Amino acid sequence: MLERMGYTNLRYYVGGMADWVENGGSVETAMPPRVERDLRSTSAHAVSWSDRLDILTNWSLQQLICFWLGIIIVFGFIYWVAGIGMGWGLQAGNTEIRPDLNGLGTAIYFSFVTALSIGYGDIIPVGPLRILAVTEGIAGLLIFGCVISKLVSRRQEELVEEIHRTTFEDRLDRVRTNLHLVFADLEAMDQINRQHSALSDQVLRRFESSVRVFTGELKTIHDLLYRSKLLPEEDALESLLANLALCLESLTDLLNSQPKRSTALDVGLREVSNLAREICGECVPRDYAPAMKQWMDQIQELARKIA
Repeated sequence: MLERMGYTNLRYYVGGMADWVENGGSVETAMPPRVERDLRSTSAHAVSWSDRLDILTNWSLQQLICFWLGIIIVFGFIYWVAGIGMGWGLQAGNTEIRPDLNGLGTAIYFSFVTALSIGYGDIIPVGPLRILAVTEGIAGLLIFGCVISKLVSRRQEELVEEIHRTTFEDRLDRVRTNLHLVFADLEAMDQINRQHSALSDQVLRRFESSVRVFTGELKTIHDLLYRSKLLPEEDALESLLANLALCLESLTDLLNSQPKRSTALDVGLREVSNLAREICGECVPRDYAPAMKQWMDQIQELARKIA
């Protein structure tokens, strides 16, 4: 192995590499210059071909089709010109294709057939044009394959986008439903608090659970405003903000009348306050309607009261 890498002055050591290193033997880690040059040239060659293929795959569908048609027409002219100036031309059976306008049409027809790899056999190239025809066939297959992959990927992107949109809408519905449940739970606990002047330990744990659920939905709304690539319609987002403001208002009223708190509840309330204070008309990175900004400012004000 080492000899193939360029090392010539070698002796076998019975103890192996581990024993050699333990006894203080020196180890050469750098590659010989010749091997390093070979690896570098091989890597550069591979990268250049992959880069060329990447350029084709990054083109749009229209660009690929135009390039493919352009190759067909250019090769057709080459076949025709070769028949005029060099006598290589094309041949139909035992008859040579004449270098006139009809011959030009036949050359372009042959170029189409070659690029599509149909191979009817009614027209054949003569002499060195066979190599050119093989080259065109390879290039035509590569480009036509890119066109087909673009068509398939476009459909796949449409399906994935539809799935994402459906999932996104379902997520918004769940957020809205959970906010309604949190609001109803907070109102029920507020009534219990008014009747008994304090929340029992069992109801306090229920309060902690509602705050955790509310924190999760608040994070979702926060991400929609700051980091989401899929933006809901403003009507749907305004509905979420209105429900969020109602929950915060109910939470504030319950906290004002409930002095008893646990450590877990304080942690949840701090997280709610920090997230909600970042929702304001001037904080979010996108521009919304004035009504939306009013809801955001109201949410921020309620967050200050919780803090």
